[in-house]
Formats: sequence, C-alpha cells, structure tokens
Amino acid sequence: MASLVHLIQSVLTPIFDAVCRPFLALPPIWALAVISCGSGVLLVWVFGRISDQARIHEVRERIRGNLLGVRLFQRDITVVLRLQRRIFGDTFRFLRLALVPMLIVLAPVILIMAQLNLRFAAAPVEPGKSAVVTATLRDAAAFDGPIGLEAPDGVTVETPPVRIRATREIAWRVRVDRPGAHMLRLRVGGESVEKQIAGGVGWGPVPQRRTGRGALDTLLYPGEPFIPSDHGVEAVEIAYPPLEIAALGMQVDWLIGFLVLSMGFGFASRGLLGVEI
Repeated sequence: MASLVHLIQSVLTPIFDAVCRPFLALPPIWALAVISCGSGVLLVWVFGRISDQARIHEVRERIRGNLLGVRLFQRDITVVLRLQRRIFGDTFRFLRLALVPMLIVLAPVILIMAQLNLRFAAAPVEPGKSAVVTATLRDAAAFDGPIGLEAPDGVTVETPPVRIRATREIAWRVRVDRPGAHMLRLRVGGESVEKQIAGGVGWGPVPQRRTGRGALDTLLYPGEPFIPSDHGVEAVEIAYPPLEIAALGMQVDWLIGFLVLSMGFGFASRGLLGVEI
C-alpha cells in the first residue's frame, strides 16, 4: 500500500512543482491562494459529477418551500410542526445524498493538503543556521551497534549522536553552510538511509520527514522515497523553522488559508458550474 501511495505522490509532486515555479520569486501567499482557489473550483466540479444532482436539487427545493411555509403559517402550530417534521426528514435525505460524494472528494483533498504541507509548512534552513536531525529506529537493540551521520560539503554535523533509548531516537545538530538541497547519510549498523536537508532562504519544497511508518505517513509526507518496512530505520525527521506566510499584514497558517480560500471559491463557483451543494 505504501508503494501505491508513494507512486501517486511521485506523480503529483512534479505537477505541484510546476504550478508553484512561477511564484517562487513572490511571497508564498500568492501560490497558496492560486492553488487553494483552483482546488476549490475543481472539487466542486468533481462533486457535481459524482453526486445525484437531480435528487439533491429536488430535496433542497422541498426544504426551501417548507421553510417558507413555516414563515407563512407561523401562527398555526399544527402546520408548523408538520412542516418542521418534513424539513428534518429532507435534511437527513440531503445528508445521505451528499455523504458518499463528500467522502470521495475527501481523497483528493488529503493529497492536495499533503503537497501544500510539503511547501508551506516549513522554511529551508538559512545558511549559518542549525537544525536538529532525529532518526527513529525500529529496534532499540541497534543502539548498541555503530551509528553515524555523514554530511556532504555545505553541511556540518555539529554534535555527536544523542541516544534516547526510551523512544528509540537518535538526534544530531547540523549546520547548513551553503544553500541548496543537501543529502545526509545515516548509518546504523550495516544499513544506511539518506535524508535530504533543504538550505536557503525563501520557500519551496521542504521534506520534513522521510518515513517508513506505513501508507498513512507516506501519504502525509511526500517529497522523498519511503523507507522499506524491513529497514532498521523507521523514520528520519528534520526540525525546520516554520514558514511565515503573510496576507493583509497578518500571519496566516497555510492550512487555514487553504480551507478558507478553497471553500470560498468553491461555493462562489457552484452557480457557474451548475452544482447543487
């Protein structure tokens, strides 16, 4: 399953790279806004193609009519109660009609959010600054063997490994000396695994974690190959600084920005697309 998820993300990553490339010289809010707005319109269109729009329209019209009836006959409690019963019934029918299409639409939403997290959650390590690299081992017995972290030119390993046996973790502090995508190599016993560290200023793809924890982690952390399940290293993670995204003079969390913009543009486009939601 992790292999399939990685294949899907391997296809999506260069697509998102191409979409973001024209905006790399601009503040990240511009790329986030374009992707969020486009995603909202696309997801509404998909919902319209996979849902029973005729029945949704019929149920919504009945709800509107019964709501109008409640206002017209608000002094007749018997009529109001009967209309409210119909409104509740139609509301549950609407939810049943929309539930399955919503669950289907949720799959591409998660894929999009994982790609946005790769680009807008963390900033590269600036030259001269340090970051902590943490590796999680599958078996604490590996602590007793040789362990090392090799860095290429442009990165300096500043500390010896700190072993935390209780959580099966090993940590180093490394310093980025030059901008660019540098490849670290972690050696545990007779095995090794590589982890990219992004250095520089600005924004772009910043793979925070290379994982071997299964399909879900592979889905949430694209950008690097997953670690095989039989490897001694379970995951390697770098603690990057958060990416600062500003809009209208305020700091914006990328997730909130994506949800607000995608939902706003999605609902605004439903009339143009002829989609009932």
